[in-house]
Amino acid sequence: MAQVAAPLFVATTAISAVGALQAGRAQQQMYNAQAAQAELKGRTEAIAYKQQGADVLRNLNENLAATIARAASGGVDPTSGSAAVLQGYAMSEGMRERNQAADNALMARGQATTQASQYIMAGKNARTASVYQAIGTIGAGAYAFGQL
Repeated sequence: MAQVAAPLFVATTAISAVGALQAGRAQQQMYNAQAAQAELKGRTEAIAYKQQGADVLRNLNENLAATIARAASGGVDPTSGSAAVLQGYAMSEGMRERNQAADNALMARGQATTQASQYIMAGKNARTASVYQAIGTIGAGAYAFGQL
């Protein structure tokens, strides 16, 4: 009976160890895919914030043009007085919003990179843990085999 059990025991131990390695590899691939997805999400968010910044500048340009046109049509000098104050205010608010959008784009990319790094590290840890699990399986199998 021991002659039949020994090869079967060795085979099942080896299969278990290989399975642990493959599971670790699969988990690492899953984490790598999540890292890529996090990077893509960050790039997408950054593009949206850049578009928001471009929209702010377009709106600012329209606002300035309207202020100048209204002042000129009312017989007021568009480069001085209340027209200039309105333009200055529009410029400062527009640039504040545009800079905020640019900052948000940088933060989105930074957060995505951080998240991706965490996923990659989790994948490496899963892979390493699977190697240790496989070694432990083989060691336990060798010990048990010695007890036969």
